[in-house]
Amino acid sequence: MSEPRIQYRKLRAPQQHGSVLIDPSLSASNQLIKENQSLIKQSAELRLFGQPLSELRASARQSLLIAAMEFTGNYTNCRDGISGDLIFLSGHQPKLFHPGVWFKNLLLAHLAKKHAATAINLIIDNDLCGQHSIKVPQGSIDSPIVSSIAYDCDGDNLPLEEVMISDQQLFESFGQRVAKVCIAQAENTVRHFWNLVTKSNSKNIGLKFAQARHQIEQEHGIDNLELPMSTVCSSREFLRFCGHLLNNAERLQATYNTSLSEYRRIHKIRSHSHPVPTLERQGDAIEIPLWIWSDLSLSRKRLFCLRVGDQTELRDELGKTYATVNLTGCDDIAIDQLEALNKSGIKIRPRALTTTMYCRLVLSDLFVHGIGGAKYDQLTDHITRDFFNCTLPKFQIGTATVKLFANQISNPANELESIEKDLRDLEFSPDKFARKAVKNKHHHSSELESLIVQKLEHVRNNVAPQDRAAWHETLQNIHMQLRSLLEKDEEALVSSRQTVQNRLKVFELLDSREYPLILFNVKTLLELLESAMKTS
Repeated sequence: MSEPRIQYRKLRAPQQHGSVLIDPSLSASNQLIKENQSLIKQSAELRLFGQPLSELRASARQSLLIAAMEFTGNYTNCRDGISGDLIFLSGHQPKLFHPGVWFKNLLLAHLAKKHAATAINLIIDNDLCGQHSIKVPQGSIDSPIVSSIAYDCDGDNLPLEEVMISDQQLFESFGQRVAKVCIAQAENTVRHFWNLVTKSNSKNIGLKFAQARHQIEQEHGIDNLELPMSTVCSSREFLRFCGHLLNNAERLQATYNTSLSEYRRIHKIRSHSHPVPTLERQGDAIEIPLWIWSDLSLSRKRLFCLRVGDQTELRDELGKTYATVNLTGCDDIAIDQLEALNKSGIKIRPRALTTTMYCRLVLSDLFVHGIGGAKYDQLTDHITRDFFNCTLPKFQIGTATVKLFANQISNPANELESIEKDLRDLEFSPDKFARKAVKNKHHHSSELESLIVQKLEHVRNNVAPQDRAAWHETLQNIHMQLRSLLEKDEEALVSSRQTVQNRLKVFELLDSREYPLILFNVKTLLELLESAMKTS
């Protein structure tokens, strides 16, 4: 059997508090950058919708730097943001995420400083907003509950770039409400973060979160630039990339679906929606891995294109036509048409694989992924290799695990396992437990020792087949006498098991790595992650 072209990589977040995953290691970053620069040069003559990739990269990167400086400069001082010719990117949805996600920003800044690169964190605001709440541990350490606290009323599940505050009072009181009930002693952290959120001039919830988080980073010397993905998508360079995908829709769909099928086979995935759905056809209309919506209807839809003569219709999954563009004539005219659509309020945005495909192919010299992105970008690598006939620059993986209550709770799993073993011994081999009881000076030690000796002598006897039943009955009688003497011990073990099981439930509730960043002391967290990064 031939070797599969997609290699299975088992990626898992670290489990221990204060541990990090950095792959490749920091010591290999020089080699990684050299390999990426070589791959970029090898793809320089690739043409995207009439333009060599080298020219498209130069233009797109210049536009990116200008836009990132302008955006970041609107709310913070970023005069020293541009560090050199290299651009390192990372990105995540502007939500109240956990420290493992935030570690990417720290790693991005570290790598950029090491290689004299400009670090830009992309605010991935084309993803859906989800619920407007976070999970907060409440009650007490001994008897906690975890419940949701809302920062706004839930509404339609819209793209993050379209989500504004609907209940101002609820939003402004969020920090106070969380600080009041959270058992993590996070009052000062939450209040500081939320003060920055409410002071933001942006009306968009996601951008308020991103700007507050970025300002806190800058307070601690993390000087990445920031830019929303929606701004990147307004550039002519991104629209040229979209034009290339639309103009090669049939080949893209075939490549995409073939690669996806192989990825699912290698990873033994049965789900039809994981890691992404298959691209479909609706009659002669072909699905492209892009989203589309408009200012008149903010719900994002899958984009389909239909070639009709020289024109290409842009439709959504419901069959609604948004516009037509001419992709067969002058490439610049087609881009003018796509740009006009964008200015008129028709939004074309990349889906997950397409986002990182564009970022790695066109914008960056290095992209920093978390675990999730690293897994699905194995598929992106494969699609790009077949569709563009080139190899994408390699990515860096970074994530961390930090527990909010690591120093306040202990894992009782081993204790529970010991209790379960003692109870099994009492049921099936009570002499094993009796030996432990004797060592611990049990008040029935002499009787227990006598029965232990009786069993030892009994099991050493050679027994004829016809006497086997009587032999077994005697053995059970010895066990019954042992259990009778140890009855109080068994009752105590059953009671202890219930207590430890309850403690285990508490531990599992509080041991999550998913608690939001805003509940952590940033200075302490930063010191922990920096220390872990140095020793990884």
